[in-house]
Amino acid sequence: MDAEDLTALLADRAAIQDVVLHYFELVDAKAWDQMHEVFTDDTTARWTPESLVEGRAAVVGAMQHMVGSDEIVTYHHVASMAPVINGDTAVVTVRVRAMHYGLGPRAGQFYESLGIQPNRLVRTPEGWRIAHHDWQISVKLGNFDELFAPELAAGKRH
Repeated sequence: MDAEDLTALLADRAAIQDVVLHYFELVDAKAWDQMHEVFTDDTTARWTPESLVEGRAAVVGAMQHMVGSDEIVTYHHVASMAPVINGDTAVVTVRVRAMHYGLGPRAGQFYESLGIQPNRLVRTPEGWRIAHHDWQISVKLGNFDELFAPELAAGKRH
């Protein structure tokens, strides 16, 4: 690999890492109207083995439904990731500690998970974007059903 190819590879790796980190920043900031900066229009997400959510509007709507309340604060700590690039596509598996804490009437309630998030990305004219991600939870702490009781009672809105 010559110096020019190495420079391009390193630039792509950094851009992919930046888009993944930006995704988690947007979730924690509840910046739903900026998700076009990280997702393709036809992005998909699989949060459980039996559910595939298709399209950016549906994916963002599902996230907003679950963690959009002002009574829930999230903090995603992103660990290792090493993008593998193949032309205009890439895969990267991200390890994440996802913390969810209740405020106001939900004060004292929490749910945390340690997860692995495999992502597939594509290069677009606007830069790298997430085309698909899975969420595979390895460890669960706290009480998901208690913290998210209002959202679960309301059902799926996506």
